[in-house]
Amino acid sequence: MIPDVHGRSFWKNAVSEFENKVEKIIFLGDYLDPYEYEGITRKEAISNFEEIIAYKINNKDKVVLLLGNHDMHYFSKEFHTRSRYDSSNAWHIANDFKTHRSLFKLAHEEDINGKKFLFSHAGLMNSWVKRNENVIGDTTVTSINHLLEIPLGIRILTDVSSYRSWFGEKSGSIVWSDVREKIDMNTSNEDNIISNTDAIVEGYDYQIFGHTQQNEKPIITDNWACLDCRKAFILDDDGVLTQIDDEIQNAHIDKTE
Repeated sequence: MIPDVHGRSFWKNAVSEFENKVEKIIFLGDYLDPYEYEGITRKEAISNFEEIIAYKINNKDKVVLLLGNHDMHYFSKEFHTRSRYDSSNAWHIANDFKTHRSLFKLAHEEDINGKKFLFSHAGLMNSWVKRNENVIGDTTVTSINHLLEIPLGIRILTDVSSYRSWFGEKSGSIVWSDVREKIDMNTSNEDNIISNTDAIVEGYDYQIFGHTQQNEKPIITDNWACLDCRKAFILDDDGVLTQIDDEIQNAHIDKTE
């Protein structure tokens, strides 16, 4: 898994080292709109994004490209919630998405030893699904990915929670949901983060996503993992996550079995 890229190149060493050792390489979205303080220019981020597209084209069956909120505002004009939007290069980026639209999706699932994993940019919330069940229908990867094909589907993807907007909903969409929405604030503490029931989606045993940037390490719970910490991760056949640092040295991360 490659969490939020935002023009960063950490994914290159990871895929170079592990592409022949894994079954899938899953990018969790947000390829564009770099953070200014990291010194990555917008043009560099676009070039990096186009390298990722080329990598997908050359490895179609192995590589999965998911969409994040920083991709959706170029992917569709119907997506109106924008953050760090690159208006100067928007046409160029939108054209990349238009040309390669079929390469991208919102969600991906994998069955690993009878345990079903759901991968997305920001994680799926029950309350968001229920609020929009007339558009989404059954909670399946197929129905979620179909949202990209209909204008109303794009519009419900713009849902943002009150954690990120004064006028937000209870929960954000699968590209906008903040990790704080998924935590039981009454029982969690710094050393033990407990999921609330809204983040435990029927039909899936575990969710893996990015979106909410962490300072140094991911958040790993018994029900989901937020990996947005500028590192790549391996998910093994036992459902155990391993972080890959810049020197391609593994550091075992507990709490995923």
